[in-house]
Amino acid sequence: MARRRIPDALPPSGVETDNDVRDVSRSQKKRESNAMQTLGQELVRLPASKVRGMGLPDDLEKAVLEWHAMSTHEARRRQLQYIGRVIREGDWEAVSAQMGEVRAVKQTEDDEFHRIEELREQLLAAGPDRLHPYLEQWPDVDPRHLRLLVRDALAERAAGKPPRAGRALFRLLRDVAEE
Repeated sequence: MARRRIPDALPPSGVETDNDVRDVSRSQKKRESNAMQTLGQELVRLPASKVRGMGLPDDLEKAVLEWHAMSTHEARRRQLQYIGRVIREGDWEAVSAQMGEVRAVKQTEDDEFHRIEELREQLLAAGPDRLHPYLEQWPDVDPRHLRLLVRDALAERAAGKPPRAGRALFRLLRDVAEE
C-alpha cells in the first residue's frame, strides 16, 4: 500500500502513453513535502517588501503576505502548511531558484558588512597617528575627520561608552566603499 504500482499491461516498447505512473515511495513524498515546507519557511522569513518584488506566483505571494498579517502561532503554522502545499502544486523549482538568488545577494551583503567591520577594527588598531596608508587609498576622505573619529572611537571604547563614533566611522567607511 505504500507504493503506487505500475500497471501490469505495459504498451509495446517505443510507445508512450499519457497515463504513465511514477513509482514514488511514501517516505520520498514526505522528504519532498518537508523540502517544500522548508522553502516556505525561508519565504516567510523575508520582509514583505522583498516578497512582493520577487515575482512569485500570485497565490503564493498572497499566502506569504497573509502569513505576515497573522499573529497567533497556530494560525501561522496552518498557513505555513498551506504555503507548502501551494509550492508543491506550483512550479517549486522556480521558487527554489529565486530563493537561491535571494540567498546569494544576502551572502554578498553580509560579506561586505564584515569586510567594513574588519577595516574599522584595523583602523582602530592602527590608531589615529598611523592612518597614512589608508588615507592614500581614499583621497576624498578628510584626514582630520577620520583621525577624529578614530580617536573618539578609541576613547569611547576605553571609557565603556556607547560606540557613537565607532558607528560614525563605520558609516564613513561604508560610504567610501560604495563610491
